[in-house]
Amino acid sequence: MKRYRFTIIFLILSILCAVYAFFRIKINADYMVFLPGYRPGEPIEKIDNQDVKALLDVSEKFSDGTQIILILYSEKTFFDRESLQDVLKLQEKLLKIEDIKTVLSVTNYVFKTPYFDGSSLKREIVGDEEAKSFISSDGKYLLLNCILKPLDDQKPALRKIEALLKEYPQLSPVLFGQTVINDQLFKEIIKQMVLYPAMMFLAILIVFYLQTRSIKASFVSLLVPILATIVVYSCVALIGSELNVMTVMTISFVLVIGSAYGLHFYNGILRFGKNVRKKMFKPIFFSMITTAIGFLSFLFVKISAFRQLGLMVSSGLALVFLILFTSGYELLYSENKRNPQAISVTIKGSLIGKTLIVAIIIAVIITPFSLGKIEIGMDQVSYFSKNSEIGKAMKILEREFSYREPVFIMMEKNSIFTVKDGQIIKQIIEKISDLEGVSAVQFPQSYPVPTLAMLSRLQPAVGYFVSNAQTVRLVVNITNDAYTHAGKLKQQLEKILSDYREYKFTVASAAFVVDQINSQILQSQLQSLITSLILIFLMIIIAFRKFWLSIVIAIPVALTALFNFDFIVLFNLKLDIATSIVASILVGLVVDYSIHLAHDMRMTRDISKTISNVGMPILTNALGLIAGFTVMSFSKLALFRNISLLLSLGIGFGVCFTLFSEPLIVQRLVKNNEAGQIPRKCKNRNSK
Repeated sequence: MKRYRFTIIFLILSILCAVYAFFRIKINADYMVFLPGYRPGEPIEKIDNQDVKALLDVSEKFSDGTQIILILYSEKTFFDRESLQDVLKLQEKLLKIEDIKTVLSVTNYVFKTPYFDGSSLKREIVGDEEAKSFISSDGKYLLLNCILKPLDDQKPALRKIEALLKEYPQLSPVLFGQTVINDQLFKEIIKQMVLYPAMMFLAILIVFYLQTRSIKASFVSLLVPILATIVVYSCVALIGSELNVMTVMTISFVLVIGSAYGLHFYNGILRFGKNVRKKMFKPIFFSMITTAIGFLSFLFVKISAFRQLGLMVSSGLALVFLILFTSGYELLYSENKRNPQAISVTIKGSLIGKTLIVAIIIAVIITPFSLGKIEIGMDQVSYFSKNSEIGKAMKILEREFSYREPVFIMMEKNSIFTVKDGQIIKQIIEKISDLEGVSAVQFPQSYPVPTLAMLSRLQPAVGYFVSNAQTVRLVVNITNDAYTHAGKLKQQLEKILSDYREYKFTVASAAFVVDQINSQILQSQLQSLITSLILIFLMIIIAFRKFWLSIVIAIPVALTALFNFDFIVLFNLKLDIATSIVASILVGLVVDYSIHLAHDMRMTRDISKTISNVGMPILTNALGLIAGFTVMSFSKLALFRNISLLLSLGIGFGVCFTLFSEPLIVQRLVKNNEAGQIPRKCKNRNSK
């Protein structure tokens, strides 16, 4: 028992932490977590942001919450009485759901000309501009806009709607809206916490076993990161923080990256026996610390989700190191002889290395011309595949309704709205409708505003646009192009509204919030990448104390970061919230290979022998990382798939350069292949 005292301590601690985290951990799938100023665990109301406050202000004044859009389809068209009757029955049942405030549709919207007579719908409706947000031009698609009451949790309402829609398969219902997106993200977050890590565990276990031929060593290498992650999650729960779509990847990062330390530790046991902790402390420590620096560089950006991810992963990796050199040693140190069945090969690739260097030089020359092609911007819908429910819904909305996201324009007046105000509202609507990117402007113009104020008390559909006799709102539906340039659209709207100083306007939309997040992406990317490169290079100099050797170690790091952007261009990806973190992570990962290579060279002073010693463990490490991250490609979210692709490509490039090209550079720059020696020319220059 005494021999395994650290193992027993960590197991008991992990079990207690797992129980605590299971009952106390919180998950937030809302996009607001990426907004500068958001603090994990705090309500949205406390975010000091004008666009968020505008959204909350509009919601409070009209006593409504989020919207869930139902897209219905009928091959016969909804001018068919039978199809329309199904819609009426569905709408009636939706209104009975307690959490739904009202349902807007062609049957209850106040058009200038009545198109619905109680049982049928006139075909002339498709020619009405206001109807474009409700029915497609061919009459086959219909939208029901369900406005929820202000709710802290919208999921119960969504579940009731989903259950109700099962009764109407003939309408081929599809759901869309922020609540639906958040729900799908939540489901993927759960998979990212449970299903994908289990698959990663199995994939890496197979790769490690093929190299070590030791199931014990392979299993322990993977168990240690799991224990570390459990402790980290419990700490997050303890301080009242939460997991989001970004920080939920902590377990994947710690498992995939941390398992590599166990592999190197085990291979060290095969070489050094009981002296493994002394011999392997430095390379594994500096591998851990440089990778942690890659994640800790996120502390210098404004987005709290980035900072939280950096702290969680770096803390997890530090725990892996601690557990490995205590409990890991207890479990593995007895395996002090090389297993004859273990795979160990000599990697020779002079021709490959030279060819790779030539290809890299060409690519580096071309890269500056391709960087301008990278599109910058976050779009939650693009995180989902085109075949997903979200993807299908968005495709229909864009094709049939030119619809992407509503913009609310709340008009307030110190006195009661009059008939004259109705004419001014009409002018404003006409001007806004002419803006590029505006697909439709909704506001019932068939009655004077004073009359609408009275009708709002009886008809919830009217109440959606008229809160009281002094407060109304216009609903501006915008296209996908306008959504991606929401900041520009907001300026155009404010310019139009500035001519009407007798009113107080509040312009609000989730699109404006996303636009603010997008404005931080490039800045955050550059800040984290530059910071990580500088700190990692300084750490390399501290570790090896030789400038030219540090330069050689840093070459694959810098090239991998550069090629990451080439891969983004090559695969036509966006630089968004997800892909913007990859470069800094790769910098911390790829440097590990050079560190292990350089550390062994300082002992052997022979590159060929070094490649024989650490080449296969490095390659196995990289294959394990790639196998682990490839599991994320099975996700329904493009968010996780894009990260998986870029990390796998970056690691593949980094390990190939380290094993095939870096030795050639070392032979060229370092005298007599002695690692750490200064080239003759440099030495003579310094001696003057």
